[in-house]
Amino acid sequence: MVRSLVLKTVDQFGLREAAARLGVHYMTAYRYVRLGRLPATQRGGRWWVDAEDLERLVADLPAAAPPRRGRASLAAYRPRLLSRLVDGDESSAWKVLESAMVAGAPAKAVVLDILAPVLREVGDAWECGDLTVGTEHRATAVAIRLVGRLGPHLVRRGRPRGTVVLAGAAGDPHSLPVSMLAAVLRGEGWPVVDLGADTPAESVVAAVQAVPDGPRAVGLSLSARGNSGAVREAVRAVRQAAPEVTVLVGGPATTSPDDASALGADAWAGDAAGVLDLLDTQRQTTSG
Repeated sequence: MVRSLVLKTVDQFGLREAAARLGVHYMTAYRYVRLGRLPATQRGGRWWVDAEDLERLVADLPAAAPPRRGRASLAAYRPRLLSRLVDGDESSAWKVLESAMVAGAPAKAVVLDILAPVLREVGDAWECGDLTVGTEHRATAVAIRLVGRLGPHLVRRGRPRGTVVLAGAAGDPHSLPVSMLAAVLRGEGWPVVDLGADTPAESVVAAVQAVPDGPRAVGLSLSARGNSGAVREAVRAVRQAAPEVTVLVGGPATTSPDDASALGADAWAGDAAGVLDLLDTQRQTTSG
């Protein structure tokens, strides 16, 4: 029996998928939306882009530089890492990341382009019921240890930049987003005070006040929308204690600068690369 196949044409893309199609960072794609260069609509807490509008912008952008010779596509490592994390096999998971670095991938790219996307897949699978809570927790525990092992590979020599204070707000038990961001920032020369998960507002303020000359920024992670009140309280407390400090909000439960603004923050970043962009922009502005 011959089966007929019906091919469905994708008519809309999420902003993250659109960024991948454009070959740019998510924050760059978001800037295109804010500037009106890429039409998009917001639905269900996400930005959606029509395929025709996306292809029109793809045609307008200059061709991206070809990847460096000898460097394998980092996306190819993700299925292997996902399988090891789900199995709770730390040794084999580390070998996947190590093989990517041996092939020429910088440790920062391993975090941003391999580990982070795989953890989003784990979270999505848990939300859809494809993974149990126990399996998701086991994968997360392995990922936390992998971030620790990546730390020495993210060391950057040279003059340190301004200190950044990071924390998960009170009631937020998820430390991994903060740990991954801290590792990437340190690798780019930003000293970090990592307060971890479930940090009371007064502890965030105490850490800010303990930094000589004040920190460059404070980053707060929001992993569940039900915890937004604690983030708002922490932002307010930092503002009262150090009104000149930039406050950033990010994490799985925030999807846009509008979310951050509603919480009283100065800016939002979708991932660690976005935080680096914001800090670098701020640094160039203040030094100029």
